[in-house]
Amino acid sequence: MAFFFKIQLAFLLFPVFLLAQNVHVKGIAPTHKGKKIAVFLYDDLITQSQTEQDADTVDARGNFELSFSITQTQTALIRTDNLVGKLYVQPNYIYGVVFPERDSTRFIAGNNEQTINLIINGDSTELNARIIDFNECFNVFWEKNYKEFISNRASKKLDTFQLEINKRYEKVKSAYFKTYIKYTFASLNESLGKHRTYLAAHYLIGNPIAYSNFEYMTFFNQYFGQYAQKQSNTKNGSFIWGAINEVGDFKHVNELLKGDPALQNDSLRELAAIKTIYDAYFTPGFNKEKIREMLEQEQASTKIAIHKRICFNALRNINNMKVGQLAPNFLLKNIKNDTFSLHQFRKRYVYLNFFSSGCVDCLQELKKEEQLYKKYADKVVFISIATDKDTVDFKKFIKQNTAYKWLFLHTDNNKKTTEQYNIKSMPVYYLISPDGYLLQSPATKPSEGIEYKFDQIFKIHQKKISVGR
Repeated sequence: MAFFFKIQLAFLLFPVFLLAQNVHVKGIAPTHKGKKIAVFLYDDLITQSQTEQDADTVDARGNFELSFSITQTQTALIRTDNLVGKLYVQPNYIYGVVFPERDSTRFIAGNNEQTINLIINGDSTELNARIIDFNECFNVFWEKNYKEFISNRASKKLDTFQLEINKRYEKVKSAYFKTYIKYTFASLNESLGKHRTYLAAHYLIGNPIAYSNFEYMTFFNQYFGQYAQKQSNTKNGSFIWGAINEVGDFKHVNELLKGDPALQNDSLRELAAIKTIYDAYFTPGFNKEKIREMLEQEQASTKIAIHKRICFNALRNINNMKVGQLAPNFLLKNIKNDTFSLHQFRKRYVYLNFFSSGCVDCLQELKKEEQLYKKYADKVVFISIATDKDTVDFKKFIKQNTAYKWLFLHTDNNKKTTEQYNIKSMPVYYLISPDGYLLQSPATKPSEGIEYKFDQIFKIHQKKISVGR
């Protein structure tokens, strides 16, 4: 199982000097004639909000053209229907792209997005070509060392491989590609449990913030993901927790983060504070109104434009999943390839959660959820949605956990459902009313006492029935 997406490269890509900062995509999509095709850019890589930049209709010959402006190299997403391809774009380029048909062999559910491999025309020195070359090297390394990764014993081999990769690309001058390589290894080292002091020294302290580099921000989001929870057992961590829940002052939280040696840079600390507060919104036990207030404070006061934009997007996202709003519908498949929607469970309470089979906390919650299911299966619909990148892992998990009798579905690595539910970390739960509205967003986890909420709901319900008689 590889960690990285692949893009195949074929023919011509060349720089354009007449239209500075513009990017043109001239494409062929022969199996999508008459369909709308559009290009999206990320507004920011904390909330991962996206904005459509341009759109076209694929003509009778299968041709389309897209044009947009950028100031720096970044990731673009090209979509038609529910298919999406990833392209690394640089200013002043024309790209020739072939948009392939849907992969009918892949496990795909409903209207969720399916990632496809764009065929991009270019030579071996172009950024996308470099990336695919690195991914191919990594895939060979991964296949040879898969068992060591699974057992968390691949650290030394990864270090050796990184030295080989650095040697392979030592003459490459692309700053974006260098950062891509560096922070791909940073994410891998973080996943393997490298000490945070090591990670901070090698990848954060003294390094510039690469806001538009997908790989840098992936590592940043991993390192600072659920930061308040990770720090809760420390003295300073308890202060951070209290500052978010009780004080509700962004500057106070930002000041407390100075206690982390990795956060002595003012801009990096401010960005980490934004992420910490945003993540806390999706963690039960935090005061959501205080979080809204702090994000609004930072949006109004920060002098860093990208931080202002992140706060705006964060506020927009959390307001879209407020208690009392309609829970987003989904169409997802189970291991038998049967399709289920949220709407089909109307008239019953739904306890919904998102998990990954490789997430230890997720698996611990599922064990506790088994007891809840036995007690409330006649009153509550239990649904668990796996976000594993590969359906092989999902199917293996189901076969190994036959004691879990409730409904398990899979996203097939399509982001529509996880984006609609603002999934930033896992496990996360939602409690949905019989008429489809969010009762708890996010909901109390099994280990945190959702059982008491269920008892409260159904005792009230029983009283109403007895009074009616």
